[in-house]
Amino acid sequence: MTDWKAAFTTTFGAPASAVSARIWAEVYGDEYPAELDTYSFVTRTDLRRIAAEARLEPGGRLADIGCGRGGPGLWVAARTYATLTGIDIAATALASARRRAEAMDVEATEFRVGDFEDTGLDDASFDAVMSVDALLFAPDKRRACEEFARILAPGGRLLVTTWDFDGQPVNRPPQVADHRPLLEAAGFDVLSYEETPDWRARQRRTVELSLERLEELAAESGDDPSRLRASLEQTLRNQDLMTRRVLMIASRCV
Repeated sequence: MTDWKAAFTTTFGAPASAVSARIWAEVYGDEYPAELDTYSFVTRTDLRRIAAEARLEPGGRLADIGCGRGGPGLWVAARTYATLTGIDIAATALASARRRAEAMDVEATEFRVGDFEDTGLDDASFDAVMSVDALLFAPDKRRACEEFARILAPGGRLLVTTWDFDGQPVNRPPQVADHRPLLEAAGFDVLSYEETPDWRARQRRTVELSLERLEELAAESGDDPSRLRASLEQTLRNQDLMTRRVLMIASRCV
C-alpha cells in the first residue's frame, strides 16, 4: 500500500501540472475552477452548493479536512466570511495553501498538519466541516466520520464529496458501498446524499485525455512514461468500481 503522506508530500511539493490543468479545463469547461489550483474533481456547482448548505454566519468557524492546496476551502470561506482552518497530511500542500490565502486576501485562516482520524482540533469547535474528494484516502472511514462529529458543534453542518464503491480498488485504502450508515452511527442526521452531475463521464474523459497526452505529462513531471501509463490505466479500472460520486450534507445531532 502506498505511503500516502509521502506521496502527497511529493505531489504538492512539485509545481501544479499545467498539462493536467488544460485537460481539466477542456473536460469541465466553465465548471472548472482553474483559479483555485485544485487537485480534485470539484466543480463550481459543488462549491456553490457547499457554501450555501454550510449555513455559516460571518465569522463562523469552517474546517476543511484534506484541504490540499487550500483552494476550495478558501473559496467557501471568502464567500461566507468564515474563519478557515485547513488540515492536510502534507506540509507541502499547507505551504501552498498559506500562499494562496495571501493571494486571495482571506485573512482569518490557519493551516495545520493532521489527518482524518486525528485532526488535532478541539471538540465541538466548528460550525461547519467540509472535505472535497479526499475521504477516499482515509484508511478508516468509520473513524473519520467520528472525527467529523467530534469537532463539529451540535447542529453544525458536514459537507463532503466522495465516492461509493462496489468492490475494493487497487492500491487504495478500504472503501465502502454507502457512507450513510457510518454517518448515522457517528451521530449525524443525513440531510442529503446526492449523486453529482456527469461525474463518471467527466472523470473517465479526464483520464483518457491524460493517456493521449502521456508524453507531455511525463516530460513535465519527469515520470517514467511506462509507469505513468500503468498508473492511469489502473485509475480507469478503479473508476469502474465507483458506483457514484456523492455530495453528502449532514447535521451533527444535538
